[in-house]
Amino acid sequence: MEGVGRVMEEAIDDGNILLELASNETSLLGLIRTLLSPKTLPHLALIILLSTLLYWIANLGIAGDLAALGFISLSFGYGLTAILSTNQRVKSWITLADDSEATESINTVTRIALSFKICIFPLGVSVFIGLLIMAVFSQESLMDLPSAFPIGLGTLFVLWAVAQGRSFGSWASSVAAKKLPESKIASGSIKVMTAIQVSVISTMSIIGIIAFQFLYEKKVDAMDAIISNIGFFILAITVYGLTVAWTWKLREMALRDKALKKFTFRWTMFAHVFVTWHLLTVWRQLVMSPGTTEVFIEEVLLMMFTVFMAIWSITSRTVKTKFRFVSTENALPWGLSFGYAYAGSVAMLATAFEDITYVMVTGHIIALLTITWIQRSVLIRILNQHDFEVTTVRSAKQNESSPQISTESEESTSPSTEEAVALDDGIDVQWDGAVGPSIGDDIEWNDVIELND
Repeated sequence: MEGVGRVMEEAIDDGNILLELASNETSLLGLIRTLLSPKTLPHLALIILLSTLLYWIANLGIAGDLAALGFISLSFGYGLTAILSTNQRVKSWITLADDSEATESINTVTRIALSFKICIFPLGVSVFIGLLIMAVFSQESLMDLPSAFPIGLGTLFVLWAVAQGRSFGSWASSVAAKKLPESKIASGSIKVMTAIQVSVISTMSIIGIIAFQFLYEKKVDAMDAIISNIGFFILAITVYGLTVAWTWKLREMALRDKALKKFTFRWTMFAHVFVTWHLLTVWRQLVMSPGTTEVFIEEVLLMMFTVFMAIWSITSRTVKTKFRFVSTENALPWGLSFGYAYAGSVAMLATAFEDITYVMVTGHIIALLTITWIQRSVLIRILNQHDFEVTTVRSAKQNESSPQISTESEESTSPSTEEAVALDDGIDVQWDGAVGPSIGDDIEWNDVIELND
């Protein structure tokens, strides 16, 4: 009974974590509401203004080091502000007070200008950090900055693209694990699941291509759009087919349990939609030639999406720890810190390649490869977790009824998921309730699933 009791205690602990997670409003929508609060909008306006200014400075050629220093200083400045924002006095400095009555007599332009006073503290911290960096690294003059600044900032772009894929994976796997049915023996065909997903991806691709052709050419000709972009459809289905082939064994194993089947379908569907959208963006930017303004707007939205997902992922993970690195209270300054670092990376690479399009295409490719890679790792983790829970309960029951049975023989009857994938197709892996409680009984699905490769 000790093993069964331990599993029950873990389930109770997971329940407490979920209650804490819910009470802190770490849902994506709740986080977006926090980041877009009217009381902190001047910070968002400032990041657009300063990022545009520094991007222009970087394109001057001779001032690339100075622009890099500006992005780095602002990133560290808002990061330090985030750490200090737990103090009520600091929080009052960076948040607009609710004094609508006092500002009724002030005109709109003046009110907007005065609202930027909440940016003084983080800007002051950023200027101090910038001067400190210049004093430490400069040798002859204040403008003699290390050329490694732009290079170092540019390399962060790869990390941001990977973070985008992993953060989306954390959110998608968490959503896919909610409201699963009671785990019972399931039946189904992986071919049917594959056919449904291919239909969804194909429909999404067709709608996307037609919509963007209308945006560029101001006409709706579905057949012409499909024929002229047939290469994209071949690419999208090929990427999907390779991913399915790579995870085929895992998908087949998941079909033997009702909860696993539904989770696997949801998770892989989210992942494939994410990959297809990135492929469509790459195709548009290389083949359909969108305007510069459109690319700029799209990448600003992508930056916001990346920051949102990264903040959500960190918030959801640190909610389990005593040290709250990121919470809903300091999410905005952390988001701005990440945003300046992201914008700086794009600016440095765009200056180096003299074209922002190829920089963006590289980011999209890295992001889609990341989510493709972690599809298998997530499925292996979930299937292994199920196998562990079943083995633990079965071992406890066998020890209770027959203490003399060796543990070694029990372990030999329950291979891990990775071993099962490598075995011959003829070997049957027991997933149903005959070997103990099934996945819906002992596992808290609502918790955020860690993405360990």
